Amino acid sequence: MDGKKHKIMVWSFTGFLMAASAISFVVPEKAFSQSENRYLKQKPKFTLEGLLDGSYGTAYEAYLSDQFPGRNSWIGMKVMAERIMGKKDVNGVYFGRDNYLIEKFDPETVVGEQMGKNLESLEEFVEKAEQSLGNDRIKVMLVPSASQVLEEKLPWLAEPFDQGEVTEYLEEKLGNEVVVPVEEWLQEHDKEPLYYKTDHHWTALGAYYGYQAWAESLGIKPWTQNDFEISTVSQDFLGTIYSKVNVVHEPDSIQLYLPKQTVDYKIYYDGGKEASEMYSYKALEGKDKYSVYMDGNHGLTEVYTGIEGLDPERKLLIIKDSFAHSFAPFAVNHFTETYMIDLRYFNMKVSAFMEEKGITDVLVLYQIPGFAREKTVSKLTK
Repeated sequence: MDGKKHKIMVWSFTGFLMAASAISFVVPEKAFSQSENRYLKQKPKFTLEGLLDGSYGTAYEAYLSDQFPGRNSWIGMKVMAERIMGKKDVNGVYFGRDNYLIEKFDPETVVGEQMGKNLESLEEFVEKAEQSLGNDRIKVMLVPSASQVLEEKLPWLAEPFDQGEVTEYLEEKLGNEVVVPVEEWLQEHDKEPLYYKTDHHWTALGAYYGYQAWAESLGIKPWTQNDFEISTVSQDFLGTIYSKVNVVHEPDSIQLYLPKQTVDYKIYYDGGKEASEMYSYKALEGKDKYSVYMDGNHGLTEVYTGIEGLDPERKLLIIKDSFAHSFAPFAVNHFTETYMIDLRYFNMKVSAFMEEKGITDVLVLYQIPGFAREKTVSKLTK
C-alpha cells in the first residue's frame, strides 16, 4: 500500500471515529439494553486520582463501548467477519450444530478466586443448615451450562471447561446426599431440547428433569409430564446469547407446564406485587421473554400453594439465580409455602429469615458459571 492510500485509510478511520463520537454527544445515553437484558455503563465521573491510576480511562472505555452509536449492528458485522475468517467462537459464543448458540467458558472464567470464596461460603452454610434441619433436608443443585451437556452440538475441536470438576468437588466436600446429580439426569436426555438455542437458560423441559432429580433426592414423588398441560406461548424468543452476536437467527419457543388439576396459588413479589398464577404472561410482550417464569428477578418471592394433602409443616426455601425461575413452578406443588431469595437483591440475614419463616427444606440452585462469578454468595453466612 503506497503512502497516499495509507493516509486516506487513516484519515477515513479517524473521521469515522470523530463522527461517531460527535453523535454520541448528541444522542441521549441509554440506561438499559433490551437486547442484552442488562444495564449499560454510564459516563464515569472525572477525578484526578482516577486519571492517574488508570481507572477513569478503563471506565470511560467501557462507557464508550456500551454507548457507541449503532452498537448492535457493529457487533453483528464484526461477528460475521470473524466467522468468515473461520473462528469457531466469537464474543465468547460457539456457533454449534443445529443452530445452537452456546456460551464458551474457559477455566479462568469459572475456576478462580471468586469461585473459591463462593464454595467456602456454600460449605459453611450447608454445615450450619444441616445442624438445624438435618442432612436430608438441604440440597445443592449447581446446573451445568449447555456446553457441558450438549457436547454433540459443539463445533469441531471446541474444548470448553469441564464443569463436572465443580460437581465432583462439591460431592467430595458436601457428600452425595446433599448434591443433586442434575448433570446425570440431563445427560440421559441430551438428545432433547434441554437448553434454548439463543439463551443461556435451560428450557422448561430441562428444568423439569432438574426438578425430577431434586424431588427423588429429597424422597418426594415427582409429578409426571402427564400431570401438566404443556403450552407453547411464544415462538419468537431471542435470548441473551443471541444478543452477544446480533446476527440473523431462528428464534426459540417458550413452553409452560400448567397443572391439569386445579391449584390455588398466591404469589407475592418483594412483599408487594400479588399474583395468582406462576407465570407472568405480560413478559411475553417484551424482549426479556424468559421473565414469563416467576416474573423475572426479585429479591424475595413468596408462593402459597393450595393442594389437598400437603404437609403444612414443611416449608421450602430456594436460594437461587434465574435458573430457578423455570424450576419453581414444579417444586412449589409439594409445599404449602415456598420462598425464593436472590442474594443480589435480598439483604436480610438468611439464617434469621429461615428461623422467622420456619423453613424445613432448603435448595441452593445456581448455574455453575453464574455461581462462579456471583459476588453475593457470601451473604449465605453473614
